[in-house]
Amino acid sequence: MSTPRIARALLALCSVIHMAWAADAPTPAEFAWRGQLLLPAGASLVRAELPVEALLRMQNAAGHDVRVFNADGAVVPYALLRPADLERSAPAVQTRAYPAYPLFATAAGAPPARGAVEVRVSADGASTGSAWVRWNTAAKAGDKASAALPADAQPLQAALFDTRAEQHTLSALRLKAELPRNTLVHLQLESSANLQGWQSVPVKGPLFRFDGADAPNSMVLELQQPLDVKGRYLRLGWAGQDGVQVSALTGQVATPHTQPPRVRAALPAGAADGNSLVWTLPFATPLMALHLQAAQDNTLVPVRISGRSDATQPWRALASTVVYRLDTVGQGSSNRAFALPATPVRALRVEASNGQPLPAGGLHATVEFAPLQLALLASGPGPFTLAVGRTNTPSAAVEAGVLGAVSPAKLAELPAAAVQQLRADPPDAPQLWAAKLLPSGVSLRTAALWLVLVVGVLVLAGVAYALIRQITGSK
Repeated sequence: MSTPRIARALLALCSVIHMAWAADAPTPAEFAWRGQLLLPAGASLVRAELPVEALLRMQNAAGHDVRVFNADGAVVPYALLRPADLERSAPAVQTRAYPAYPLFATAAGAPPARGAVEVRVSADGASTGSAWVRWNTAAKAGDKASAALPADAQPLQAALFDTRAEQHTLSALRLKAELPRNTLVHLQLESSANLQGWQSVPVKGPLFRFDGADAPNSMVLELQQPLDVKGRYLRLGWAGQDGVQVSALTGQVATPHTQPPRVRAALPAGAADGNSLVWTLPFATPLMALHLQAAQDNTLVPVRISGRSDATQPWRALASTVVYRLDTVGQGSSNRAFALPATPVRALRVEASNGQPLPAGGLHATVEFAPLQLALLASGPGPFTLAVGRTNTPSAAVEAGVLGAVSPAKLAELPAAAVQQLRADPPDAPQLWAAKLLPSGVSLRTAALWLVLVVGVLVLAGVAYALIRQITGSK
């Protein structure tokens, strides 16, 4: 091999090395979504929240494919902030169990049983009458609430709880109860300080218990607003619903801080797959909840929710719940979003359980994400570009404390930057198409460095072969 050829080979090797290092420095054009950060005047250390359009294009569950570029194309220092970084809420705790005291009425003209205490009740807010309670008739574990009532008592579809000694504010009630199977049980909750005047307490959704090993059930009655029960009684009612037996409740203590609202996004129509619907997700952002809505009225069907990260993997169960829509029944109601384990999936499947068909007209699906914010140090010239959505991209984030030694308590106080969308479409960079062909977890830099190694070995082998030929040919 002549000297010029050797020089050209070494030059090619240097070019490949340059390509390897360039593969580790992506440009904004390689990302599927880009937006311009509008910083407050005079601010250099700011935070910004990723909009839902960015979360719908994120390709790494941990947010490794998030970047902030300045006008020169350099990555500025930034840190990803999860809700836990901005909230310092006390962990949720539960109260002790409070036994249920059955309420009963007496026959017309009959005196109340000995030791009974009068409880004033009303029917749908209209006429007011008297019910009775005996404080020694609380149901024991496994007993029916009406078992200890006087012989001539007429049990009411209600239960009383003495929560006057409770010091905490409650956000939900976990009931120990027997429910009729495969139906929705709507409960009414009221509170009183003296068993005479009662105030309605708004609650979320019904309770239910369906048959089957993995069938959905819900025994937690969530409150619309935190409730202070100190010095008050609680009364649960289930008028018109037979087969309900409540024996106790446990309160869930409200945390002192509310969590930031989740980010919601509607999914396109699911693809029919036998007796199920399948959604293929073009993002890796972890799902926090799934809201399934029936398209038609008078719908009630239990469903199983499954997910998987790759088409070659088997489906794994995520949750089971009930989809219902009852517009013309009572005041009308429909199911709420159902919480999912915070694991990334690239496909969702919803199928009816108990062999039932899916609701006529299909289901509308809405996903919920945890909000994702970042704190950044605006270094270099502006404008600054937020970019999201690039496969096989290593993380470039730093710890939040590195950004000017900001303490977690101060992160939420940073001035907020607005995000103006610039582009949201499939990236047009050839490097991204190459990244899609690589195995999962293999970055472009790793592949390029292996290419450098192979090319380097070939070049050195060629040089050695040429030298050997020159030496042997000169002899």
